[in-house]
Amino acid sequence: MRIAYLILAHAHPQQLARLVARLAAPGVRFYLHIDANTPPERYTEIEDAVYASSNSNSVHFIARRPCRWGGFSLVAATLDLLRAAQADGFDWAILLSGQDYPLKTHAQICATLATPGVAGWIDLKAPEEFDVAYRWQRHHPEALNGTRRGKLLQRLQRIAHHLGWQRQLPAPLSEVRAGSQWWMLSAAAVRTVLESCSANPRLEAFFARTLVPDEMFFQTLLWHSPLRPALQANALRHIEWPDGAWSPRTFTPDDIPALCRSPALFARKFAPDDETARLLDEALGITQPGSVEV
Repeated sequence: MRIAYLILAHAHPQQLARLVARLAAPGVRFYLHIDANTPPERYTEIEDAVYASSNSNSVHFIARRPCRWGGFSLVAATLDLLRAAQADGFDWAILLSGQDYPLKTHAQICATLATPGVAGWIDLKAPEEFDVAYRWQRHHPEALNGTRRGKLLQRLQRIAHHLGWQRQLPAPLSEVRAGSQWWMLSAAAVRTVLESCSANPRLEAFFARTLVPDEMFFQTLLWHSPLRPALQANALRHIEWPDGAWSPRTFTPDDIPALCRSPALFARKFAPDDETARLLDEALGITQPGSVEV
């Protein structure tokens, strides 16, 4: 099985190197996007660490974009990763962050991906489960996020919204599905997404003015595709969100028993010191990064 791991990262060279080494296996390739906001010297450290931990022929660093939380830049970087991987060919594409880590072996991951009739594992929450109306019914230009002008724009749109105005979805979209940014998509699902973008540039243009589109874009496009019945609405990620938090909890060694019991394939997030990841490997019977069988 050919797996393309697509990794979005911005820091922590040794942590990223450990992740790549742990996932390395025959048929696996890695495509990495490092935020262009990362200083050049840190980017060089990341390249050196990752290449030193793996077969350099299986690792590809793509052109860098400056990324901002909540903006379309993260979707654009992910699309860049997909296009780079598609040029080489793969059976499955798996999107990860640099602070993710696998909870299963390569063989177990492949067995899940080989489930008949499944085109992807991706969160597909309905509006009543995950209300993101505010994120797309108003304009959220990425360049204005968090700025004084951006706050003024949102106040004006709130007034307009009370008067009955809201943005409308572009055809052929009729509703928004949302969920975790992280997913696993078959080659057919990736092809569907990329062909949808090429055939209808309005889709990217619309989501480029939404808030946190990385939690809506892929879900919504695939929901409106012929592949919808073949999608599993479960990203198979173990992520714990404290109440009211803007980022997931960082796992500690105390979490290892629960992580070992989890049916998920991957978890996030882990601290850069790698101690929890190392102890997790030991608990799973994996003696060193890069071991692919149990």
